Amino acid sequence: MDPELRALLRRLLLPVYLPTMLYAGGAAAIIPVIPLVGLRLGMSVPQVALLGTLAGVLTVIGPIPTGRLVHRVGERSALILGGLVAIVSIIACLVAAMAATGTWRLLLFAAAILVMSVGDLTWDLGRQTYLADEVPAQLRARAMSLFGGMMRVGRIIGPLVGAGVIALFGAPAAFVVHLVAACLSLVLVTRYVTPHRLVAPGRGPADSPAPASRREVLTPILLVGTAALVLTAARTNRDLLLPLVGHYYGYHESLVSLVFAVASAAELVLVLPAGTVMDRYGRAAVLVPCLAVMGIAFAITPIARTVGGFFLFGGLLALGNGLGAGINKTLSADVTPAVGRARWMGLWNSVSGAGSLVGPAMVSVISAVSTVVTASVATGVLGLVGAGWAAWWLPRLVPRTRRSRPPAT
Repeated sequence: MDPELRALLRRLLLPVYLPTMLYAGGAAAIIPVIPLVGLRLGMSVPQVALLGTLAGVLTVIGPIPTGRLVHRVGERSALILGGLVAIVSIIACLVAAMAATGTWRLLLFAAAILVMSVGDLTWDLGRQTYLADEVPAQLRARAMSLFGGMMRVGRIIGPLVGAGVIALFGAPAAFVVHLVAACLSLVLVTRYVTPHRLVAPGRGPADSPAPASRREVLTPILLVGTAALVLTAARTNRDLLLPLVGHYYGYHESLVSLVFAVASAAELVLVLPAGTVMDRYGRAAVLVPCLAVMGIAFAITPIARTVGGFFLFGGLLALGNGLGAGINKTLSADVTPAVGRARWMGLWNSVSGAGSLVGPAMVSVISAVSTVVTASVATGVLGLVGAGWAAWWLPRLVPRTRRSRPPAT
């Protein structure tokens, strides 16, 4: 490993990477519990779905005001604020879940989930901006890929710990797992994240001339962000369609879970290689094959009618998704200027995050008039179109990062 990269990763372990893994693990632990607790408190299935939709809408419209907040108070203060909001929300969920009676429980639970989404946005954008400012441009992709890798590790460990705790103490105990993880993350951030400061010369886009106009900033955010939107839609639909396709072809839940587990492990293997390729050969060298492979996987969904085909379907989706480890956050740092980065990064997150609504909406509409397999194939077409879009715009709007060279003696 590059000594400069090793030193950087060591410096960022406690302020960024470890809190990221802890918080992602805690958040993942409560994902399967939220609808179950909602139903137990008296929500109907449509109401639970509506709560999830509202949380999804917040992830699209929320990053813009959140970016302004991070810009105003600085990354460290935003991280602490976001962590505190999340912790209070988790406690409120616990109170609602454990209370004996009262309709107030349902209202408190729903409000806490939505407020928790706001805390998550502040937490995520603060870390993303902090990392973008701390990492030199020539190491950015590898650092961001590891950032995404830590989130993936958390999303594997969290549900495993959550499952054990739930088996012993019941569904509300999953919120205790998230509470402990969030508190530990906040302690690390408070202790090790340095206060907001100006970007040092030679770091990231700061060593380039400042953009002359808003248009020069908006153009790459919107055009490159469209490719990121397609990627988010494909990733969201992967999680949605893999179990739905399995159900369509009559596979047992245990087989679907096994495919998920194998796919998650395969993605982790590609985290550092993806960052290395991005730093050496440019962002298009990763995003284009990522979208293309996922597009092909969705397009050949009918092969999943056999068990071997279903494993191949899940494996190709994992390969494509793993190739894109860290690409979204890397591009967010590439296309946003160092001055006022948090505000522009908030806009980027809104554009790219819209895919989390576009993808499921497409599945809902198409599957209503046809089948879930048709919806999956349509997602594949979208992914292939996105690959072509990325192949055209990324080389023009995101220049290849120069490799770092030792100083002349």
